[in-house]
Amino acid sequence: MKLSGLMSTIAFTCVFLAQVHSASCAMYIYPMETEVGMKGAAQIKVISQDDDVQFIKVNLKRVYQPGTAQEHEKSIDNKNESELVITPDKIALSASSQRIVRLISIIPPKKETTWRAYFESVNESNFISLPGSEKNLSKTASVGVNVIWGALIHVAPEKVITSLKIVDESGKVTNDGTIRLAIKELGVCDKSGQCQWQKLLSTVYPDTVVGLHGISFDQNKEYRIKYTNWVTGKNEELTLSK
Repeated sequence: MKLSGLMSTIAFTCVFLAQVHSASCAMYIYPMETEVGMKGAAQIKVISQDDDVQFIKVNLKRVYQPGTAQEHEKSIDNKNESELVITPDKIALSASSQRIVRLISIIPPKKETTWRAYFESVNESNFISLPGSEKNLSKTASVGVNVIWGALIHVAPEKVITSLKIVDESGKVTNDGTIRLAIKELGVCDKSGQCQWQKLLSTVYPDTVVGLHGISFDQNKEYRIKYTNWVTGKNEELTLSK
């Protein structure tokens, strides 16, 4: 499932579960998407809407091949090998309160990386390992429904390089730079440098190949894109290489 689709699905699931199981989404997170820039830090708020204490676990997963049909996730078993640290990963959230979860890029990656942090509301026996916790968990599993929120996280590379390369005439391109490119417009340019611009919304992550919808490339023309450099916050132009 692509990135934008998953975020909508998570929000819908929360509402759906509340209707079907008479449960409520007693906590939520903000923002649902965040960026760890060159300073190497960001934060997410976990906000309670409940009248009781909630126990929340945070599970961090790396996203591979984001924005493509091959997109998949993988948990990082060894925290010492992770480029991104999330702390705390367990939260006891008091009634009607909020907590800050910090995201820290320990070692900046060579190329931008993408992650998801899952915030799951659990019962106390699952939150703290106690004698007989498995027995207690089985007794309470049918009482309520765990609500899980997912936050999308982008981590900036140590060096920003923007590059987009034409793969073939069918409209496929590959990002051989170090940050994702959120394309806004595509320009078809002649030899004199005059370009005809058209709106084109597409995001291409590093080391991925994406087909630009409705586009085919002519060897005799030059192509440019307009995009936002998310690290600098500036709108920029880039010529596609061949």
